[in-house]
Amino acid sequence: MRIPTIAVAAFLFAPAAAGASETYTVDRWPQDIDTIPCSAWDHYPDGSWALRGSVKLGASVIDNIGFNRGDSSARLLDRKCGKK
Repeated sequence: MRIPTIAVAAFLFAPAAAGASETYTVDRWPQDIDTIPCSAWDHYPDGSWALRGSVKLGASVIDNIGFNRGDSSARLLDRKCGKK
């Protein structure tokens, strides 16, 4: 897992997720990314993805999730959700 990429993306997409209200519960992150519906993701022209909502992992709630183009999670979303 590439923590620096996720951290940078989180700050980059903070304004986009400000109105997020849906929380998706997962057991493993980011392995369970495919359990989150495609409708919960925004895909940007630069190839990056941002979650409109939060992820609940155990007792933690993670906000402002995003992935840069080329990241393994972004490639998975490209395959699952298309390149919108």
